[in-house]
Amino acid sequence: MKLTRLVAFAFVSFFCYGIVNWMMSTSQLQLQTTNIKSGQMWQGLLIALVLYLLGILAVYLNRMLGFYVLGLVLVIYSLGLISALMSGYQSNAGMEIKLLLEVMAAIGLVVNFYTVVLLTRWRHKTN
Repeated sequence: MKLTRLVAFAFVSFFCYGIVNWMMSTSQLQLQTTNIKSGQMWQGLLIALVLYLLGILAVYLNRMLGFYVLGLVLVIYSLGLISALMSGYQSNAGMEIKLLLEVMAAIGLVVNFYTVVLLTRWRHKTN
C-alpha cells in the first residue's frame, strides 16, 4: 500500500472537518448556541492543520510514532465530528442546513474510520 493514499485520506479528513467547523461557526446558519468569532474559527482550523501535518510528518519520519500520532489526531477530530452531529441535530437551523451538516459530518467520520483502517494495514505491513 502506498503511503500517498494514506496521506490523501488524511487530507480529505481535514477538509471534511474544516467544512463542518465552518458550518458550525457561521452565525447565519444558526447551528451553534454561542457566537463564535471568525478569528476563533480560523484558529481552530490552524490548530487542526498543524496537528494533521504533524501526524503526517511523523508517519514519514518514524513509522510507529506516526501511526500513533496520526491515529490520535483522527480519533480526536472524530469526536469533534460526533459533537457536531449532536449539536446540529439540536440546533434551530432549517432542515436543509441540518441535513447538509449531518451528511458532511457522517462523510468525515467514514473517511476517518477508513483512514484508521489504512493506518492499521500500513502498520501491519511494515512490521
